[in-house]
Amino acid sequence: MFHKQSSPKYIADRETRYLAEPAILTTIILCCSLIGYGIGALRADAMDLLPLCLGAVGVIYSIALYRTIVRTPELLQKWKWPTILIDAACIATGLIFIPNEFHIIPQIIGILIAASIVILWDRLTSWIFLSSAILLHFLFSIGLSINFSTFWVNDFTLLLLGLIIAETLHRSSKVAQNRIERLESINEFARKIIYSLDAVEVLSLVGSAIQDAIPADTYFLGIAQDEKTIQFDLIFDDGKYFPPSTAPIEGTLSGWVIRHQRSLFIPDMRQNVDPDGLETVTIGTNKNNLSWMGVPIHGDHINGVISVGSYTPNNFDRTDFDLLQNLAQQATLALDNAFHHAQIKSQSLTDSLTGAYNHNHIVDILRHEAENNEEAQSSFSLIMLDVDHFKHYNDHYGHMVGDQVLIMLTQTIRTHLHSGDAVGRWGGEEFMVVLPQTNGQQAYAVAERIQHTMSSLTIQGRDGESIPAPTVSQGIAVFPTETREIEQLIDLADQRLYLAKERGRNHVEPSEEHWSI
Repeated sequence: MFHKQSSPKYIADRETRYLAEPAILTTIILCCSLIGYGIGALRADAMDLLPLCLGAVGVIYSIALYRTIVRTPELLQKWKWPTILIDAACIATGLIFIPNEFHIIPQIIGILIAASIVILWDRLTSWIFLSSAILLHFLFSIGLSINFSTFWVNDFTLLLLGLIIAETLHRSSKVAQNRIERLESINEFARKIIYSLDAVEVLSLVGSAIQDAIPADTYFLGIAQDEKTIQFDLIFDDGKYFPPSTAPIEGTLSGWVIRHQRSLFIPDMRQNVDPDGLETVTIGTNKNNLSWMGVPIHGDHINGVISVGSYTPNNFDRTDFDLLQNLAQQATLALDNAFHHAQIKSQSLTDSLTGAYNHNHIVDILRHEAENNEEAQSSFSLIMLDVDHFKHYNDHYGHMVGDQVLIMLTQTIRTHLHSGDAVGRWGGEEFMVVLPQTNGQQAYAVAERIQHTMSSLTIQGRDGESIPAPTVSQGIAVFPTETREIEQLIDLADQRLYLAKERGRNHVEPSEEHWSI
């Protein structure tokens, strides 16, 4: 069996009828009380049929209105204004002809109708209904030569109460709708990030979700790098994004949230918010937030904080706080997965001992760099380097010292590289360094600095004895001035590396003079 999916409009109409039903039912009950009063009057030979008739008409009209117009969205719009005028006339008639002791009934019915109109249509229509009922009451009073001044207090009370209830219902509806929209933005955020394993994309989605759900002037997302520092990768302040920045954990609001793993809600920053010697650290524009909220994000692979702020005091309420906590829970799962994925991906591309790129990935970097340089018509350099007499370190001092040498070599190389450069372990004690947009002379200068740093290293054995610093032999080749084939580039650098070894090791080939020609 197949079920037709309900449209949003139909669902909304059904919910509207559901909200209007109590007011309609109460109206029917009140009209029934008029019928009861009329029957009682007949038994007392009062011969006053008006309450009985008005009550019966009210019951029939209310049931007919609900069964036809209210339950049919098309008729609800088509018969809007006739229904309003009929309702107003009924209330005005009741106020005139119903005995004074029962005036409370048409007044309550009028207020209930006003409330129903807000639910079924809108606030303005409710105001028009109440004003029309009072105006018709006034006109009927004049036509029947009734002193309207005797009723003006009751009419004014009816109008005032009706307006208050209509306004309250309207604002309640707006608040509820606003909460629904904000929750929907959080749900939409959750739907989007569930498939994302990219931390940058998750950060972008977090920023969009905060903008949609919370009225904030500033928002930040920071991850603790160590016990002392927070790295803020998402910084939005006063309408614009800022580059990543760092802040101390100790003595800051964000640091307090991370350290205590507790959310923090400060409605007014001008009040005393200094329980632990906290300080305000400005990130972004040079403006201080006057209200602030922070929620921890803590997973297996991340530990951080999401915070939002406003330049206006008491700008946030508990709904905002709950929404931020909900968003933080979703962001924690997504960021934890993204960081874990990045960690696994990094491990698959790097050598487990040294942290340098592994053989396959450094070759991929070489090929990618060759493609880029072919398009840009620029050059890049390749350095092949090898630890001299590495077997001697393993045989005489143990493999742990040999591993230490390789780790220190990788760290040394990195100190002399720029952000776009790459170092990879080619195999054993042999390494490869890729230097984009670098000619031979510049590559030679890098190789010399690596050689000089290695010679000044201090290495200790297992018993604390000093071990001679290792030296390295290096060979340089340049793409595309020397070759346009990656395999030939690697072979050329490797040949020059072994030439450096044959010439006594601790050398760089070719010499500096070769590149200055």
